[in-house]
Amino acid sequence: MIRSDGSPTPGKEDMEVVDFALDYGVLHGARKDLHDLADEIGPTLKNSDYATLGKDSSGVATDVFGDAGLAAAFGTLYYRSKRPMEKAEDDLRSLGDTFGAVADAFFHIDAQIAEGAGVMGQNMGLSDWRGKHDAWLGHEKWVADNKLWQQYLAGKSACEVDDGSTLPDFCRATDPGPEPTDPGPPPTDHVIHTSDGSSVHTTLTLDDKYNVTTEKTTVTTGGGQTYSSTTAYKPDGRSYVTDTTFADDSTSHADVTINADGTGTMSVTDGDGKVSTYTRSGPGAKWDQTSGEGMDDGD
Repeated sequence: MIRSDGSPTPGKEDMEVVDFALDYGVLHGARKDLHDLADEIGPTLKNSDYATLGKDSSGVATDVFGDAGLAAAFGTLYYRSKRPMEKAEDDLRSLGDTFGAVADAFFHIDAQIAEGAGVMGQNMGLSDWRGKHDAWLGHEKWVADNKLWQQYLAGKSACEVDDGSTLPDFCRATDPGPEPTDPGPPPTDHVIHTSDGSSVHTTLTLDDKYNVTTEKTTVTTGGGQTYSSTTAYKPDGRSYVTDTTFADDSTSHADVTINADGTGTMSVTDGDGKVSTYTRSGPGAKWDQTSGEGMDDGD
């Protein structure tokens, strides 16, 4: 057995480290090349001199070849090749579609993983920014706390009394830490570039309290495949609506409701208007399909 990189398959004790690399960009290119070849066969079969002379019945072919026998032989060649060439055109397109479908399927999975890495702006540092922003808003308090702290450092001895006298306020001071600085505007736009020319571009829209209201992620391969998903969060902060456009231009609309206890319902509508519904039993539980295409019928 051979791994995808050409090395021998490891033993059972090493199976957890086996990987499989699939360059869907190559498959995407193969689809285009096969479709281009089919496009070349079509005109040759239908509109070229080969077709014109092959199906001629007016005698023009005899004039061109200068011999009726040669014209007849050429006509036989044309009619014998006509069906195989027509089938070749159809089969090339079908094979190209197959390569493309596999490429798109793997790309969809990778794109969804890439999109998930940026959910709610975690990878963009939004949570960290909020902490720094809140600290900056409390700068005046830091100034007051730091003043007391400096007084404490300068007059510790005044706090070391046991005669029952009242201690100065600064004796209760604690180190307020480094002075907060203005972190600037929140991070709402982030692009990740990879060595193969792919990119993951995430943009956020925030409300006046800097909560994420919409998040859009676009994943683009070096070969030009694109996956785009936009999620709009509902007022409860848990539920959301996601609209996705896949590499093959198919679409999906998901409306998700998450209850306070973590249970939820989801309705997914594809580009043809077909609806599938799902439920989950609690936080982190898997979504179970309750209706729609592809549902297990029990057979």
